[in-house]
Amino acid sequence: MSQPTTAEMLSFALDLADEADHLTMPYFRGDARVEAKADGSLVTRADRETEAYLRERILGRFPDHAILGEEQGFSPGAAGAARWLLDPVDGTHSFARGIPVWGTLIAFERDGAFEVGVASAPALGTRWWAGRGLGAYRGALPARGHAGERIRASAIDALDRAQIVWGSYRLLFERWGASADALMRAAWRTRGFGDFWGYCLVAEGSAEAMLEPEISPWDIAAMLVIVEEAGGRLTDVDGRVTVEAGHCVATNGVLHDLVLRTLRGEVRPPPLDARAPGG
Repeated sequence: MSQPTTAEMLSFALDLADEADHLTMPYFRGDARVEAKADGSLVTRADRETEAYLRERILGRFPDHAILGEEQGFSPGAAGAARWLLDPVDGTHSFARGIPVWGTLIAFERDGAFEVGVASAPALGTRWWAGRGLGAYRGALPARGHAGERIRASAIDALDRAQIVWGSYRLLFERWGASADALMRAAWRTRGFGDFWGYCLVAEGSAEAMLEPEISPWDIAAMLVIVEEAGGRLTDVDGRVTVEAGHCVATNGVLHDLVLRTLRGEVRPPPLDARAPGG
């Protein structure tokens, strides 16, 4: 039996995202029953119920596939089987506080390569998705037949014209210290748009770099496909394409090497003129 094509797997992932949106939205600004996990992070009914449902749907169609999810961990499949990575609510802290920057992330990996990525943000009314060789797209929600517009990373090639977004301020400087400060001071504009949205901004050309000092594989697997299919890059600080490093840097591709070298302390770009507009 032939394996499903990338387009078929992407269509299935988009169907899963439709169903996840129906599960998560009723809990947003509702009775989500927010709890703290052992590590201090938050979890809600939306996280638990959505991941359980997605696992059931995936295994109902592909019983031999492996699944790695934030809430239920790793479920091994058959030897050499494809793998799904799930984050039922990326941005749970925002979700719990009524901030609409959260979404369901679905990634599909086959033969060691991430092939499909979907980031669905129903509270923002937007979804982003990509398949290898198929391009990256953005579409309005509720979804209408998986229709969307092609997106591409920007062509900006200078830090003094670049917008940099980032996750945790504290963790950013704990990991990269003065090098992160030098990068921020050289940029045209910086904003703290964390979680999946920062990568989407890079993929659609609204930002040039996203810095994530602490991250898990399910947070970025889908974003890796979306960013790369939009023409950008997502690596660790040493330039390796991986979701296992515990941190990552995504850029429009043009600025990637310079951003990495700056974070590693190998170069120090001149700070932007303090008189430049902040916006």
